Amino acid sequence: MKTETFQDPSVLMKRAMFRFVAIGVVAALLYLFCVEPCQTSLRKARAENESLKGQQTGMSRDLKGAVKVKSRLEALQAERQVYLNGLLEPLLESYAMRAKSLLDPLAADVGLTIGDFVELPPRRLPLPKPQAPQLYARKPIRLTCTGSYATIISFLLRVEEKIPLVTLEAFSLKTQKDPDNQSATIVFEWPIKGEKVPVAAAKGGVKK
Repeated sequence: MKTETFQDPSVLMKRAMFRFVAIGVVAALLYLFCVEPCQTSLRKARAENESLKGQQTGMSRDLKGAVKVKSRLEALQAERQVYLNGLLEPLLESYAMRAKSLLDPLAADVGLTIGDFVELPPRRLPLPKPQAPQLYARKPIRLTCTGSYATIISFLLRVEEKIPLVTLEAFSLKTQKDPDNQSATIVFEWPIKGEKVPVAAAKGGVKK
């Protein structure tokens, strides 16, 4: 028979308690040095992930806002360019040549034939108060054209649409036998740049 059979039960109990305590200590050490650091790292990773998600959401929102602002800016620039196109500047020192270069394509779109362009004396605009550094005037350009009545009206509508700063000053129609070859005389008024005023003069002159 083995000798352990006759050992004192208290000794066996102590050995069992020691093993239990040893296992508990090892488990505690594993938790403190392995499980707890992993859980802490996991919590930090989750927190960083949530923070990154928030930043990504904010960046996406800002990006959408920037795209909207960019689209709005492009639309405003396109609208501004339409009005800038209405400011008549000389071509080869001729306002009539510049008007011809702008109106001929519009006339061709509707099938209208323009004969000639004639510059008329400019009409000065009332001076603002205080006087602006850049003065403007209105330049009448007279043109004659032939086409049907519907074609002539279509041309006038195209000019109004594409060059909104141009105004119709005068219009006369000479009726012809051929309805497709009516003769019309049109006078458009264009805004043009006038003289530049010195800064002192624009502010009301230099005090003596």
